[in-house]
Amino acid sequence: MYLTKSRFKLALSCPAKLYYQARPDEYANKQIDDPFLQALAKGGFQVGALAKCYYPDGIEITTRDKKEALNQTTKLLQKKNVTIFEAALAYKNLFIRVDILEKKGDVINLIEVKSKSCDPQTFDDQLWNTRELGKGHHQLKTTWMEKY
Repeated sequence: MYLTKSRFKLALSCPAKLYYQARPDEYANKQIDDPFLQALAKGGFQVGALAKCYYPDGIEITTRDKKEALNQTTKLLQKKNVTIFEAALAYKNLFIRVDILEKKGDVINLIEVKSKSCDPQTFDDQLWNTRELGKGHHQLKTTWMEKY
């Protein structure tokens, strides 16, 4: 069994949840059928679809089979420049799916797409610290970072 980002985050919140996630016959997850959580997930998918619009030449790996996804990703990474949606990467027992993997020559950018609601009138004040890291580059406020 791979240790994925989702399982890692689950274990950080509660190690017992990780244990029982792999044993659905022993402990039923009632959140799976929660309509509110399903609506939130749908919003997340919409944000992911919007993010893909910024990379019109991107190639999506649609298979859910981990081995096949790894093979497809490896093949695509042979290109000098490529953008891959849902790229699969593994190292030992670690496995991740990257929302957007952008390869430009020898540089690889891993982009994770997240959604969060905010007040559009105060968005910039909510998102960025006033301190600039460099010309035109600001630091993300820590209140927008996930806490474990």
